[in-house]
Amino acid sequence: MTPAEAKTSSVAALGAIVGGALALQIAATIVNTVIPLKMALAQKAPLLIGVVGSAYSVGFLAGCFVIPAFIRRVGHIRAFAVFAALQAAFTLSFALTPIDAWGLSRLGMGFAGAGHAICIESWISGQAKAGQRGRIFGMYQILNRLALIGSQIGTGYVSMQSNDIFLIASAVFSLALIPVGMTRAKGPESGEVISVRLNTIWQYAPASVIGCLYVGLMGGALTNVAPAYGILIGLDQKWAILLTAGIQIGALVLQWPLGLLADRVESRIIMLSATISVVLCTLALGAVLLFALPHSRLWLFGLFALIGAGSMPIYTVAVAHAYFRLGRERALGLSAQLLFLWATGSAIGPLVSASFMQGLGPQGLLIYLGLLSAAAAIYLAFRIRLKPPAASPFGERPAATIPDVAPAGRQPAAA
Repeated sequence: MTPAEAKTSSVAALGAIVGGALALQIAATIVNTVIPLKMALAQKAPLLIGVVGSAYSVGFLAGCFVIPAFIRRVGHIRAFAVFAALQAAFTLSFALTPIDAWGLSRLGMGFAGAGHAICIESWISGQAKAGQRGRIFGMYQILNRLALIGSQIGTGYVSMQSNDIFLIASAVFSLALIPVGMTRAKGPESGEVISVRLNTIWQYAPASVIGCLYVGLMGGALTNVAPAYGILIGLDQKWAILLTAGIQIGALVLQWPLGLLADRVESRIIMLSATISVVLCTLALGAVLLFALPHSRLWLFGLFALIGAGSMPIYTVAVAHAYFRLGRERALGLSAQLLFLWATGSAIGPLVSASFMQGLGPQGLLIYLGLLSAAAAIYLAFRIRLKPPAASPFGERPAATIPDVAPAGRQPAAA
């Protein structure tokens, strides 16, 4: 194969997976938005809404353990097709089963969603050249979030009273197969993955552990519970969806600037400033609702956008901090562990935030967001005062002598 043919093949493969991934994002966002809205309109208990939201992340966690071996066995293209078919089938099941049983379908969707996440990220990483990988991932994230925001807003103009919305989402999941199925390019080859133990990350980059957990705990609540919060405080369907879209808009606006800033400023200071800003926004939201300020809907939209801006992009900063502290030699294994931490937080967040709402009323969500952010800020302020380890453990010793890394197929003794 000539260099020109190889370049064309790489571009075609990237175009196919990015096209399929954007279709998946649109379909998944429709489902993620509609599920809590329909449950709130059906007057289901906030705790049940949280359980259904957490079910997705539990399935995602389970998928992280078993799916990599499946992808290595059947290849990326076949695996992508299998998971898209599962997503489409589970989406249809929402129209056929009672609301109280939706948690089972969300569990299955989380499992398939993990498969897609692993397929997409490893495919892009395998096809993109080293000098272009960061820019391609950055552009993919921007397109992904734009698709998310657009599909959220579009969902507001579809009736929540019928099940047609699930048929539309299932069709979009199926359409994601077309660009991937039609590509003539081969998927990336999968080799052995070296993973880093969690106790190593905690020892050398504890702020990254807290940052990834924090984003999961915040994002799980903001994605799966915030739409129901809008309905419970008296907003109509469109404004409730705009509220959640505002969260993603805020995250989109600050995603790139915070990432650039993390290369120039101490990462923990960025995370501390961001978490403090979220605390201030939750206090401001409480004041807006307590004193019934004029234009309260606009205040809600703006402040929730700031909460999204101060919380969601922290994941990128936390990952950059981990790479800086531990080195990039084992980036794939490090990313897998950080993704595991995020998914753990995403599984817990909806359940705990919904419990706050169950016991304290709808404003329990704001109390949850504020307390969580305050706790993260206190810890980060404490870590900033301590002297970090002198250097990366992987930079001082040969890889063969490092006792705290193991092949992904083994069970590491993680803390």
